[in-house]
Amino acid sequence: MNRDKEICRNDTVLMCDTLSSLGYTVNKKKSVLVPTQRLIFFGFVLDSVLFMVFLTDEKVQKIVSSASNLLQKEVVVVRDLASFIGLVINAFYAVLEAPLHYRSLERNKLLGLGSNMNFDNKVVLSKDSREELLWWKNNVTIKNGKHIRPGPVEYWCYCDASFVGWGSYDEELNKSANGRWNSSLFDKSINYLELLAIFNAVRALYNEVRDTHIEIKSDNVSAIAYVNDLGGMTSLSMDLLAKDLWEWCLSRDIFLSASYIPGVDNVYADYFSRNFSESTEWSLKPDIFERICGTLFKPDIDLFASEWNKKLDRYVSWFSGSTESAYDSFTMSWSGFTPYLFPPFNLVGKVMNKVLSDKVNKAILVFPFWKSATWFPLVLYNIISFPIRLPRHRDLLSQEHNGKTHPLQNSLTMVAVVISGKHYKVREFQDQLHVSLLKHGRKEPSNSMNSLGVAGIFGVINKVKVPFQRLKVL
Repeated sequence: MNRDKEICRNDTVLMCDTLSSLGYTVNKKKSVLVPTQRLIFFGFVLDSVLFMVFLTDEKVQKIVSSASNLLQKEVVVVRDLASFIGLVINAFYAVLEAPLHYRSLERNKLLGLGSNMNFDNKVVLSKDSREELLWWKNNVTIKNGKHIRPGPVEYWCYCDASFVGWGSYDEELNKSANGRWNSSLFDKSINYLELLAIFNAVRALYNEVRDTHIEIKSDNVSAIAYVNDLGGMTSLSMDLLAKDLWEWCLSRDIFLSASYIPGVDNVYADYFSRNFSESTEWSLKPDIFERICGTLFKPDIDLFASEWNKKLDRYVSWFSGSTESAYDSFTMSWSGFTPYLFPPFNLVGKVMNKVLSDKVNKAILVFPFWKSATWFPLVLYNIISFPIRLPRHRDLLSQEHNGKTHPLQNSLTMVAVVISGKHYKVREFQDQLHVSLLKHGRKEPSNSMNSLGVAGIFGVINKVKVPFQRLKVL
């Protein structure tokens, strides 16, 4: 190969002469002796400009035709199915995603072969097999073309898993992410957990990254194989997980590779897989949350949660350990949500400022009833409902993974209230408050912090006392 065509021509002549002088016979009919940037070799188009491999048009058409014929039948001959699988495996060199869309067909084939391994047997195509056939029919043309080698690695992600949780670390970014396993994963093998740790790490650390090459460093050879091979036949659950991982990456033009690192060298990821932050894991008692929603309204998203303590299906994690959602709600707009807000206590003021700046229509805020907190007046003057003083149950606040109750449980009073960043809604509530609660002839109370919490009073707004309302019993 050379950029200069004449030099390539001379090199070709030199190569032929050298081979002949060594006793080899050059088949000139089957050889391409004229320098070219695109040539057909073993049914593939090699492009030295794009540095990519393509299927020929004939091969593409054959795959489409074969997939269409199989899709027209409910029951197929195993030999015909095996023939199509052969076409797909051959396409691995030219279609990056090919390994993600053939293993259901392969399992269907093995089922049809039976114990006698008879290729003339017939088999019913499964739903997953039909979906893979349809993928090839609809996508082989647009997915045709694979880089001969991937781009250079830009990120190195160290991953590890324990039976407690997962951890990851990117040395260049100096970022880490980790999380506990939820109870649904307690019966999974360590190989599955190691692969899931890789998926979690990629989603947590590189959610905003596009068009790059990430290399995974792991001490689990099974997880490495399922990453590099885009799945596998041994474990169905790991194959499906690897498919989810790769589809997530491909949607962002991310190429993944994985390499082995001895466990003794995977120090940071191992540490993060066993050590977790406890301060953000407090969870409100589920039945109390449901009663709050029944009294106030049902929010559409939990903005301070984790997989363990989320109260709604849609949630945002406080730190980069979330796998099914975004993390750090302060980095996103809240204006389109009616959220549930139960932040760490020291962030209530920041939460209120975010509600006001994003002009949130309404949100349920759960917070400690601390009279002297600097943020309390900000809450008080932006409520749009009567507050609820939550019952002092021993397990009102606990950690879902271990049942530990809050250390301040004996002295902590928690409150739930609807707040708004819309000035007109706040004004409407205050006007209604003044009309409904201020009796004629009664002395107006002073706007004093000392009256807070006295005799069931939350606070004073414009010289009108704001009482607590009862929490409904469902």
